[in-house]
Amino acid sequence: MVGAFMKRNAQTKPLWMLKFAITDLRSRISALKVFLACLILGVTLVAATASLYRVIEQSLLADTRMLLGGDVELDASEPLPSDVIDWVGRTGTLSLVREFDTIVSGESGDGFFRAEILIPDAAYPLYGELQLTPDQSRAELTARKDGRWGAVIDPLLAERLGQTIGDQIEIGAATFRISGLIQKQPDRRLNANWRGLPIMISEQAVEATELIRPGSRVDYEYRVKTDQNLDTWLADFEQAFPEPNWDTTTFAERSEGIAERLDQIATALILIAFTTLFIGGLGVANSIHAYLDEKLGTIATLQTLGLRRKPLVAIYLLQIGLLGSLAGLIGGGIGLGFSAVAISLAGDAYALSGPEGAGGWLSLWFVPLLLSWLFAVLTAYVFALPALARALAASPAGLFRGQVQAARNEPRTWRVASYVLLAIYISATLFWLPSPQLGFLFLLAVVVLWALLEAIIKGLRRGAKALENSGFADRKFARRLALANLHRPDSPLRATLLSLGTALTLVVACTLMVTTLLRALETTIPAESPALILYEVFPDQMEPLTSGLESLDPSSRTELLPLVRARMAAINEEPIADALADDPRARREAMGDEYKLTYLAGNPEGLELVKGNWWSTPAPEGQPAYMAMEDREANALGLTVGDRIEFTAQDQPIVVEIRAIYRQKGLQTRFWFEGVLQQGALDGLISLYVGAVYQSDPAAKESQQWLASNIPNVITLRTADWLETAGDLLSKAAAGLAAVASVSLLASLLVLSSVVSVSRRRQLYEANLLHCLGARHQAIRNSMLLETALLTFLATVFATALGSLIALPVADLALKLPAGDLWWIGALVAGFVSALALLGGLLPTLRAMRLNPAVLLRDG
Repeated sequence: MVGAFMKRNAQTKPLWMLKFAITDLRSRISALKVFLACLILGVTLVAATASLYRVIEQSLLADTRMLLGGDVELDASEPLPSDVIDWVGRTGTLSLVREFDTIVSGESGDGFFRAEILIPDAAYPLYGELQLTPDQSRAELTARKDGRWGAVIDPLLAERLGQTIGDQIEIGAATFRISGLIQKQPDRRLNANWRGLPIMISEQAVEATELIRPGSRVDYEYRVKTDQNLDTWLADFEQAFPEPNWDTTTFAERSEGIAERLDQIATALILIAFTTLFIGGLGVANSIHAYLDEKLGTIATLQTLGLRRKPLVAIYLLQIGLLGSLAGLIGGGIGLGFSAVAISLAGDAYALSGPEGAGGWLSLWFVPLLLSWLFAVLTAYVFALPALARALAASPAGLFRGQVQAARNEPRTWRVASYVLLAIYISATLFWLPSPQLGFLFLLAVVVLWALLEAIIKGLRRGAKALENSGFADRKFARRLALANLHRPDSPLRATLLSLGTALTLVVACTLMVTTLLRALETTIPAESPALILYEVFPDQMEPLTSGLESLDPSSRTELLPLVRARMAAINEEPIADALADDPRARREAMGDEYKLTYLAGNPEGLELVKGNWWSTPAPEGQPAYMAMEDREANALGLTVGDRIEFTAQDQPIVVEIRAIYRQKGLQTRFWFEGVLQQGALDGLISLYVGAVYQSDPAAKESQQWLASNIPNVITLRTADWLETAGDLLSKAAAGLAAVASVSLLASLLVLSSVVSVSRRRQLYEANLLHCLGARHQAIRNSMLLETALLTFLATVFATALGSLIALPVADLALKLPAGDLWWIGALVAGFVSALALLGGLLPTLRAMRLNPAVLLRDG
């Protein structure tokens, strides 16, 4: 009959197969809900992270010139020589923006916030447009009216101060009126919300603030706009001025730096999304296996009635493609929706400009949706093909024996096709990732993880079998049955460890990272940090500052450290220009950077040694002084203990020998010194101090007000404000990590439910068969509970170990925060989640055991 029907519909064979595939799916679509849900969750994360990355990348990289302010930026701590300015003026357009940090407060004087004062020249900005409210020129808004200078401030700073246009703010010794708000600043720093929000004032108003005096830190940022080839311009500039006292950065280098950092972050996020998609793939495999088990009779019947193999294969391949496409489109749409919401919440921070804003939707939205669909279909086929091959290889003769069974192994042709499809899948993954190198390492880690899991599973099976044979389970039916269920071929051990173990690993890693950061903020920092941080303290202000703070709070303690800014001149008696001749960019950075040097003075920063030893003697005369160098700077220049460096400060040489390498404690640091020298090595060069004040937080507020009134040039930062800001950022980061971990965990729970659904019919049949042979229900239940307990323990141990191996080095090396003693928190989370997941899958099986065994045996 089927053969005749096929002949009559030879001209419409594809349409017939499509109708048959859809009709067959509709009859048992409920069995494939896990299939769809697993794919949708994974694709949602992939689409959201990929599209968000593309939007941010194109937005930032397209505007790199505006972010930098020009084609080239020359950053100096003093005005550039006239010959440099003349040379630049002949080759392009020059704009100068002077910047310095300070503390501002509202009219009431009870709120103090760090701000960045900007004094742009008339040529500013070279790229982009400065948008102000009201829509007037910057010169008009910053002019002096009614005895007050005007200040144009950031809207977020106005919100923090509780002020608006027309109100007054205190900047140093002067009172300014808020004349306008900065609605859009083309060169706004990406870290402005953290370091200091911008305030624009006029050149004439700077003197009224009394904030700048000899020795004050003022950044001179010269932006250059040129029509020449940038490499040629830079080469000519370096040839004309081979020994610069400024830091030179091109927009191409800034683009490269932003792109590299974006690629790293995006790759990490997309890899987490692919991990979730991989976990979902396990659910696809389990779900399609359960679905095809129910279809074995149908497949055998169709073959018996004359349906040829090729149309049969095409029908079920078409079903997988339809399900993958549906999941891809749904998950991709949801992911792009999340991305759009995130971008809208960011406001103008990532708004596209130019042609990308009008026609970029094709690459920013349609391409991620298309790729999401592609990966959903690929994932569906990669994980479903082995089960489909075994089902289609089932012998139709089983119909006459009363039971059709899938083949134990897939045919060789199917196995080759599976490997080819897997290779395509891996290649597509590496092609899509922003950083293929990190992607390759991830895939290598997956292979190692898979091999480790296989070794662990084999070891556990052998251990369970040996334990069963050792007499441990003698006269304990439940214990023997539980051990047997772990080591027999169709045991759920492998699927459970692969799915739940992988997801739990991610959850444990996220838990340890978030817990480490929370502890750093809530315990370590408050216990060790001062109430106030002081910047820009001059030598003649040390005594009045200390005595004034003590008069306000006799219990307060003030520590002041010298700060000397120096430039590197030579390494091991070789000039920088020669030592780094092969790396022009590194040479410019080393020659242009200013290194902050100080004395140890009791190590208030809590610096940790990486190499070498501290010293106790003062600097000897006529010999190089000992120096401890910050690890990032040392690693960047390839320096180690024993190397000698020559610095230049105030035209005087400082020769030092590296005696130690130290690292700073991330969140706990306050001043970020690049070098700590022997006592006395900087004498005669100290013109500025930084410090810390230890007192109660209420006293710190009063001290801030006193300093603002009496020593206005001193910049103060209250630790409580910093902690509040850091806590807010941390809570957002923690929420993001929790969301990603939750989606991954949900995918894992779905996978686990598919594992349970595959094995539930076997468990019920065997349990009731054992009951018919005389086993008690209680003993069978105990064996299932014991098996679940063993699986929970194994998944917890595996996830805790691997999650800790991922999170602890990151916390130690990247955040520089100890986290080794927090492993138990990850173990608790892993144990709780795995127990919840496994018990949740077991309870329906235990409830189903209340049915009549005779009915189950007849159905089975």
